Amino acid sequence: MAKTVDIKNEKYQNAIRLKYGDFTYLEIAHLLKVSHVSVKRWFRADGLLKEEYDRYEKERNGVRDRETDNVLARHAETAAKMLVSLMGARSDAMKFRAAKTILDFVLGPVKGRDDDPYTGNDYQRDSRQITEILESIKKRRQKD
Repeated sequence: MAKTVDIKNEKYQNAIRLKYGDFTYLEIAHLLKVSHVSVKRWFRADGLLKEEYDRYEKERNGVRDRETDNVLARHAETAAKMLVSLMGARSDAMKFRAAKTILDFVLGPVKGRDDDPYTGNDYQRDSRQITEILESIKKRRQKD
């Protein structure tokens, strides 16, 4: 007689969330204190959790798609303006400012010199210095 299993129990639901979070079977097995062979069996085509995982994945992907659509709808005009500025600008300084604006929007504005996500702690310059560097490169190219 086949053993009945409650796939809604916490261990199986955690396995599904971990798999969706791109954990390996070995990592899932270690975290749940089960054999990695068991975890592999759970998720194979005829496995215990395959249908439940597919449902969970579809639901989570739907949530992500809706969130992405909402962000794009709210910020599409701003993003389009930044991209036009970036691609159509003659000045390297303008291109830099447009790229920085996009990065600030995506990653958040730089709070201080020590946590600048664009340059790292060991290469910190303000925008005027970067503009000067870009202009000097441009002048050298024109001379060559």
